[in-house]
This record gives sequence, C-alpha cells and structure tokens, in this order.
Amino acid sequence: MKNILKTLCLFLFTINISCKAQIIPLNSVDYPDGAYLKDLDNILPFWEGTWKGTVNNKEYTIQFVKFTQHQTTFSDGSFEYEDLLMGKFKVMDLSTNQILYNDLNTTIFNDYKIQLNGKLGTEYFFMFFDTQSNCNNTFKFSLVKDNTNPNQVLYTNFSFDEYDSWDCQYQNQEDIPMFLPQTNLTLTKQ
Repeated sequence: MKNILKTLCLFLFTINISCKAQIIPLNSVDYPDGAYLKDLDNILPFWEGTWKGTVNNKEYTIQFVKFTQHQTTFSDGSFEYEDLLMGKFKVMDLSTNQILYNDLNTTIFNDYKIQLNGKLGTEYFFMFFDTQSNCNNTFKFSLVKDNTNPNQVLYTNFSFDEYDSWDCQYQNQEDIPMFLPQTNLTLTKQ
C-alpha cells in the first residue's frame, strides 16, 4: 500500500511540474511567462559543430553549441526557458598564418558572442554581441542553407546594428575591431 501511495504522489508531483512549464515550439512569438521554447522541430542539431570558410585570404572557423532549456530572466521579473544556439569563432590570416581572433576556448554561456535569433525558410538570422571594451558593438548576418549541398551554408547579409557611442573610444562604428567577414562566403561543415 505504501508503494502505491508513493507512486501516486510521485505521479501527481510530476504532473504538477510539467503543467507549470508549458512546452511550445522554438519559433513561437506569443507564449506565457515561464514557458519552455523547445526545439520541437529539431532545427538546432543541423548547426551544431564546426563550420569553415575562406574569403579574402582569411580562414573563418565558427563553432555552434546548443544550450538546452536555458533560463532567461527579464527586468520585469518574467522568465522563459529556451533551447538556444550560440556560436564562437576563430579567424586566421592565411598569408601570415597569424591568428587574428580566437574565442574557441569559450565554455561559459555569457562569453558566447553569436546567437541564433530566428529563421525564415532556409535563411537563419544571427546576431553578434561584442564586449563593453568594443562599445557593445552588435551586428547581424544570415546563414542560408544550400538545398543542393547539406554540408554547406552561405554566410550573407552582414549589417551593423547598434553600439554604445556614448563612451566609445572609436570615432565611428566601422572603426571598432570586428573580425567576422562583411562579405559573403561559403561555410562547410567539418
């Protein structure tokens, strides 16, 4: 009898927890506080791993990592859980074999600078968020899946977004050191 009672209590406890966190598709725009935006369509695994491409004599290596059920709390106290795709990268000058930028050793969530922000068809929209030392510079770019070659994507649509001009030591946003390409290139999954 005790085992049946324990099992029933555990069952009711499990139902109570699952009812509190509503699971909804990752790309939803309207959802309740505390919801879990889950990768129900299995979009993120395609991106996970290392992608490489070369343009203007520079080799770009981007690594994407999936963070499952990451909690974000907003200034008004509301929160959500979300499966997130975050990126880190390395840039090498092929003419000198010099590494120009490398944050591939990043393991802490807040140190990742690239984040998937949405998608439309085969185009996926990403944001880059720089550090305070680089005026919190941000920019956008897209990665477009190649339906003829599932191991390649097109890096495209680079555009500057916002930056903190108030305390910025740089005269113009274009002067802030930024190492991702501003031109199109093909990335190949490694």
